[in-house]
Amino acid sequence: MKKDVWLRLTNCKNKPLSEEQVRGIHPDIEELLTREVNRYHNKKNRQKIKIEANAIPEGSSTLFRLDGFEKQLEERELHVQQRENNIKKTIEAQVAEERKHLKDEYDALKSRLESEYNNCMVDMKQKIYSFKHQLEEQQKSGSDDLERQYKSRICALDKSNAVKDKEIGKLSASLSRSKNEIKDLKHVLSSVKKTIKTLDDIIYSKDQTIIAY
Repeated sequence: MKKDVWLRLTNCKNKPLSEEQVRGIHPDIEELLTREVNRYHNKKNRQKIKIEANAIPEGSSTLFRLDGFEKQLEERELHVQQRENNIKKTIEAQVAEERKHLKDEYDALKSRLESEYNNCMVDMKQKIYSFKHQLEEQQKSGSDDLERQYKSRICALDKSNAVKDKEIGKLSASLSRSKNEIKDLKHVLSSVKKTIKTLDDIIYSKDQTIIAY
């Protein structure tokens, strides 16, 4: 019968299933099919046994006992099935509880990691701001120092230039005086030369006069 069901599923006219789809049928359905097939075979066997039992004189009593035994088996099977269902429900409940527990742990861990990440980002931003502020202060302080050094050097250069200007003024005045003195000396020298020439002329004239006498 399972083979017939397989053939019906794969060879039906309206939207037949592929073998992969049939193999993917839920195990509970396969179990149901197996149980129904077994029940069908048991029913056929029981009918056969009834026919054979009716042909025997003591077959009715034996058949009655067999029916009682089958009822006990069915009750036991039902009890086992109920127990399996209870176990299945218990396992499903435990799995659901475990999933919930794992999800709660995951959510708590995720929340803690997000909190740590946010704290880390805040701390990083604060450190970056502090570092930036320090750099700006250092840059400003360095600029102020450079400006002070520049002004100090300019002031020193101005003082040095003023001193040099005074020295140059003194040198210029001294040079001017020296030039005037040289000019005066040249004038005196020229006058002396003229005087010497006049004296030479007088001496020469006297010498000529003396020679004439």
